[in-house]
Amino acid sequence: MAQENTTRPSPGRPRSAEVSREIVAAALKLLRERGPQGVTVEAVALYSGSAKTTIYRRHKNRYELLRASLAFVEGMPEPPSDLPSRERVAELLRQFRYGLEEVVGLRALAALLHGDEDPEFTRAFREGVLQPRLDILLGALQAGVRDGELRPDADYQTVVTMIAGSFIARSAVQGSVPADWADSVLDTIWPALRA
Repeated sequence: MAQENTTRPSPGRPRSAEVSREIVAAALKLLRERGPQGVTVEAVALYSGSAKTTIYRRHKNRYELLRASLAFVEGMPEPPSDLPSRERVAELLRQFRYGLEEVVGLRALAALLHGDEDPEFTRAFREGVLQPRLDILLGALQAGVRDGELRPDADYQTVVTMIAGSFIARSAVQGSVPADWADSVLDTIWPALRA
């Protein structure tokens, strides 16, 4: 006997993937331009051309909207594994920089340093954007150790923190980071790491 299909389609029109992308793109644009406090459902509705009800159908509140927007940039493509360690790390640093400057914006980074102002954003940014990128960078350095290119006795967790910290410090002190930052930082630390 055939089993009867008891699933019913959800009421209303199906959600458009294009509208969802436009909402996320608007939230990211606001994040770059205004920081996390500027990402409100009202502002995203205005920027995306979507009704607030359309946004609320997809995201229960502002935090879910921020989380979904940050999830859009969570992935960081890894360079080919056959590249030498230094080239892999340099490529990851360029992607790290691009993600912070061009995708989420330095206002997001500034808000992270004042985490008590928007703890939900801070948690989402740390867990969804910053930590995964640092983990990938750490993995690339550890792969260099396994491949015999890098010293096995270095504290690579500290190395990753120093590299990320150099970007943050340059941004804070100088207002921008030089175009050759990735190569410059690697020129400085690589001799101490090389096997």
